[in-house]
Amino acid sequence: MVIEGLRSYFRIAQIAGGRLVAMPSQAVDVAWHEFILFTRGYRVFCHEAIGHFLHHTPAEHMASPAVAGEGLKRAWSLACRNEGIDPKKPTRLPQLFALDALLAIPDGFRYELDCRLADGTSSSAGAYCASDIGCGSSGGCAGGGSDADGGDGGASGDGGGGCGGGCGGGD
Repeated sequence: MVIEGLRSYFRIAQIAGGRLVAMPSQAVDVAWHEFILFTRGYRVFCHEAIGHFLHHTPAEHMASPAVAGEGLKRAWSLACRNEGIDPKKPTRLPQLFALDALLAIPDGFRYELDCRLADGTSSSAGAYCASDIGCGSSGGCAGGGSDADGGDGGASGDGGGGCGGGCGGGD
């Protein structure tokens, strides 16, 4: 499941065309770290499969929380589209966003599809709300319309609520 999650991440990174895509899974991030250690093979893979070298950027080294938030919104939108899920009205979490919880990873990121209660409070209990990412079931994608060719839905928000992506790849 983790390797399939890494394949999915690489597919959405390719579609993103060099734009930052946050990593929403700790388990997949560990697999990515292991792959990166094989530098020659990783470099060849990146150029052949993705079309460019995919740099790994830890969250604490991103330009700002807003940049991390944009990367997470882009990951959400592209992961949804990759799995045939409407990112504005999802009926389930994409694999990359569900994997850590499914595998019960102790330090993993947990996402809930929509954890807002009727009174506006959150029922998340330590989980990130997919609806707070900006493209979930109750919020809709921030900004202009997403498109099937990998648009990020105009994700230019403040990077606030729900930014559980630990690191990202992009140029």
